[in-house]
Amino acid sequence: MDGHVYSLQDVLAVARIHPFYRQERQYPPDACAIRVARQRAIEKPAEVDLKLFPLIWKKDLYTTVKRLVHDTSSKNTYRQGIYASITGGGLGSKPLFFATDAGENRRQRATFGQLLQTIGVVTPGDWVLTVHSAGGLYRSLDLTLEVLENAGASTLSAGNRMSATEVSTLFAKYHVNVLTGDSSQIIQFVHHISTLAPEERDQIKLDKIIYTSEVLTPAQRAYIGHILGQIRICSMFASAEGGPWAASNSDITENGPLAGSVDFIFDTRATLIGIFPSACTQDDSSVPNPLPDGKQGMVVQTSLTRLRNPLVRYLTGDVGSLHPLPDHARTLLSESDWHRFRILRLAGRDRRFSFEWDGEYIDFEDLTSLMNAECAILQWQVILGTMGPSQESSLEVRVLCVTRDEDSLSSQQAMVDRLTTFLYVYDMNSHRFRVEFVKDIDGFERSVTGRKVIKFIDRYNSPHC
Repeated sequence: MDGHVYSLQDVLAVARIHPFYRQERQYPPDACAIRVARQRAIEKPAEVDLKLFPLIWKKDLYTTVKRLVHDTSSKNTYRQGIYASITGGGLGSKPLFFATDAGENRRQRATFGQLLQTIGVVTPGDWVLTVHSAGGLYRSLDLTLEVLENAGASTLSAGNRMSATEVSTLFAKYHVNVLTGDSSQIIQFVHHISTLAPEERDQIKLDKIIYTSEVLTPAQRAYIGHILGQIRICSMFASAEGGPWAASNSDITENGPLAGSVDFIFDTRATLIGIFPSACTQDDSSVPNPLPDGKQGMVVQTSLTRLRNPLVRYLTGDVGSLHPLPDHARTLLSESDWHRFRILRLAGRDRRFSFEWDGEYIDFEDLTSLMNAECAILQWQVILGTMGPSQESSLEVRVLCVTRDEDSLSSQQAMVDRLTTFLYVYDMNSHRFRVEFVKDIDGFERSVTGRKVIKFIDRYNSPHC
């Protein structure tokens, strides 16, 4: 572990001379400047205190990223020797990536693979088939394959373009016991299994699922259990900015007290997490102290695996709370790991800024900009729902347009095309997406009190809405 992570002193020393945190700096430091900064931190150590750094919001971070991405100067180290990964939702919204040093990226994946092995997400003899997506700058497939291989698993790369029938054949042919994909893909494949003849189902010997992206709802977990019987459900947590850094295994953690929450285990030697009040805004002149254990708020991350482009006090856009490991985990972990591991009880995305659909983060600001750019749109609404009986997520966009002449149909189709591109609708999820052009304001769902149109309705995570 020690060879794959950096001290907080080193990370803060580089952050002090990096344009993410110092706007007057034009470019990130090169290797020589990083060595000098680390040496100065040793010779004249400043107070190693995260409170000296402001909270970094995605909007501000990506303003700097955008500038650096498009600066082709040979002095711009941000574009040199990097692993590029887009943020979730980048396929349809901002095509910007977070750059990580290629070597740091490989070492972080090795460290995370060790974590998966240590907490029992991957066990000796596992054969894992992944249906994660690739292409279009998306990196979930290669990320999943590498971290699982580092954890000791044997992996098969099916990808998201292989049909469910072909995937079923692979399970039987190679005696695969683990399926991994984003939660929507998992549910879709489990539903496919439910349609197979008994003799075909008997050839599939799944005993574990490792999902990513949005949290599985209680109804989806129940559905998986109904179709597959007793099966372990684990999860991995990663982002473009922070990389892979947390995983869930219910054998170690206790179930979260809230429906739809998940307990993720992370190593404080690799990642520092703080929870801050949800009332914090980007305009606040002062930053409050982090909340104590058990209190829910905004998740703020500092990475100790990334030095060249540091991630310090970054608001991830997630909501959660911190907790110690339960007592029974002492018998499952070494004493050193017991003291270093903590639990992030993840409740989901901060709905003020974004929502998830089909493994992608949809940024409200970007969606609003798209809708506002359409001069024909008078009002709109997004409804995240659930399809039965598979419990897959669905997405409906309701739109009220200005009454037009005979060209209305063509303009509506052009609008649908823009929405499908923005929301990354493709062959595998198009049956779960719908655009409805309503005739008047009564076609929208409105608040009970003020009768206002609710821009976003989440029935997927809150089925009683």
